[in-house]
Amino acid sequence: MKSLYISRVIIKNYRNFENIDVRLSHKQVIIGENNVGKTNFLRAIQLILDQGFSDDDRTLEESDFYDGLEKPMENMKEIEISIYISGYKHNKTILAVLSDATVMDNGEEALLITYKYYPTARENGKVEYQYNIYKAGDPVKLFNHEDRKYINIKVIKAIRDVEGEMKNARTSPINKLLDKYSIDTEDLKDIAEKLKTSGADVLTLDEIVDLENNINTRFTGILGVSNKFDVSLKTIDIDPNRILKSLNILLSERPTYSASLGLNNILYISLMLLMLQDKTIPSFMKKAKYDDLKSKVGGNILEGIYEASSKGNYFIKEEIEEESKKKLYEFMDKHDPKCDGVTILAIEEPEAHLHPSYQRLIYKDVIRNSNNSVLLTTHSTHITAVASLESIVHLHKKKKEATRIMTTASLKLDPSEKMDLERYLDVKRGEIYLGNGVILVEGIAEEYLVPRFAEIVGKPLDEKGIIVCNVNSTNFKPYVKLLKELKIPFAVITDGDFYYKDKDKDGDDIKIYHDMHNDKDPRDIGYLGHDIVCKIFTDLELMEDDILTKKPANQDEDFRKLGFFVGYYTLEVDIMDQCTEEESKDIIYNVFCSLTDGGKRQKENFKKEINNQNYWKCLAKIESNSIGKGRFAQTFSSACVKDHIPEYINDAIDYIYDEVDEK
Repeated sequence: MKSLYISRVIIKNYRNFENIDVRLSHKQVIIGENNVGKTNFLRAIQLILDQGFSDDDRTLEESDFYDGLEKPMENMKEIEISIYISGYKHNKTILAVLSDATVMDNGEEALLITYKYYPTARENGKVEYQYNIYKAGDPVKLFNHEDRKYINIKVIKAIRDVEGEMKNARTSPINKLLDKYSIDTEDLKDIAEKLKTSGADVLTLDEIVDLENNINTRFTGILGVSNKFDVSLKTIDIDPNRILKSLNILLSERPTYSASLGLNNILYISLMLLMLQDKTIPSFMKKAKYDDLKSKVGGNILEGIYEASSKGNYFIKEEIEEESKKKLYEFMDKHDPKCDGVTILAIEEPEAHLHPSYQRLIYKDVIRNSNNSVLLTTHSTHITAVASLESIVHLHKKKKEATRIMTTASLKLDPSEKMDLERYLDVKRGEIYLGNGVILVEGIAEEYLVPRFAEIVGKPLDEKGIIVCNVNSTNFKPYVKLLKELKIPFAVITDGDFYYKDKDKDGDDIKIYHDMHNDKDPRDIGYLGHDIVCKIFTDLELMEDDILTKKPANQDEDFRKLGFFVGYYTLEVDIMDQCTEEESKDIIYNVFCSLTDGGKRQKENFKKEINNQNYWKCLAKIESNSIGKGRFAQTFSSACVKDHIPEYINDAIDYIYDEVDEK
């Protein structure tokens, strides 16, 4: 069963945030540039849910108010943070303990908890600030330390001392996991005596075996088949009262301090997930507990799921069908309900010290294969590449404005659009999320040339954090949907693909492509690029219908206002047609000659054709002779000059620069 999760967050006047109201899903990947407020977003939630926060941590200062407020404490401003919690209906403990926090949100029941930092007037007339945390919008219904035993948050910080935490008896996740077992003191005394006499490691309690198995299963779940590290637990203490507290965790019989930082990070996160997971279905049962549960109505379900150990206790089998697991959950929840609290896990930058392949693996385990609710912040394109489209929380801000938060939780895509986007994001490492602005282009030639054109006109894209995304088609619609949902500035550059409208021998309408436009030709004209953009505008309801019926020249003006820039022919032909200087055409000719396998005559023909404006024939030669548009563009990008830049591409660069400058 999936654990409960934070479904909505409202923050007013806290640090980066003036007034945000954002809806979340069960698993969230939080992205954004440095200092945009990712950590502050988590800290706002911690003010309500973190068990480790003291009164001092929850008592704020003037510097904690939103920067745009002038003298906030003098002007009696308040900070308010509210979280809505959903997905708790199957948890009887939460239903019983926090029933007084229930409210209706968006037509469904949710738990509402609010933190408020506000001024109060004392008897002496002095105004002081204090905080209150309460339920269901009622300041009298306090949410206190006892309530946090049942709902809380654990934050694994970006800069973390994993080795130190695992060694520390108070913070060690191993010790917290051991506390979940009821280990017989007499068994520990017996082990201590054997350790005294033999000096050998005889710590073979079924409880320890079960814990080792669970850790290895979780650890291997992240690393997959590449895992070559066996996790084990050892002790050197012979005092029965300290045997468990002195357990050391080993990787392939070696202490963790000798392992890499990356493996220690993965191991630590594995232990945290294991510690926080729902314990309704136990992986281990003492014989007495098993026999008692088996005697209950429906207890025969245990027989096919658990198997006896040599010591007479019971371990859960490795492979269990989903239907059997569901029935077992219902049985255990009825006859052996757990009163444990639920911890929401937040991980800051899990990519720290990890190889890219491990970054992707840990995301897949934490987000896809875990039932825990997780909030994960990252700068890693290797993680954003495999993040589900519904999980993105994007933080960004314009100059001198508060941080805004946009999510994809409500993004509506049809299956083919979703597949297209996810495939692109995986291959391109999710870079579309991390740009301050995005230029969408349809092919490899634009991917090479647009950044170079931007450098030539003195507007390098890297300086503004602008990403060029090649979608390898004209299917821009899902990408536009995503970027608009996240409020990421974008421009679209696409070919015009000019055509004449004509009739075939049967009188049916046809389109004639690859002709240069001639003002004296009486045939009607059109542009495939315009047709494609009009379809996008119609589907996404971006423009009024009357604009879509205008002539192409007038449509261009309207398109550009919304960031769509359509060429005349195709990119290479537009570049040739743009040239006003003989030297510019010579550069194209020289690049062709350096790449072609053809002989002198072919090169001479190319020269004549480009000078006679037979550009489609030139392009045909580029696409043949083992050159190709991509290879030509790659070489041409190091030789091109300003005279090669089509006007619509120059305008697109100006547009995205202005949009990003306004951020």
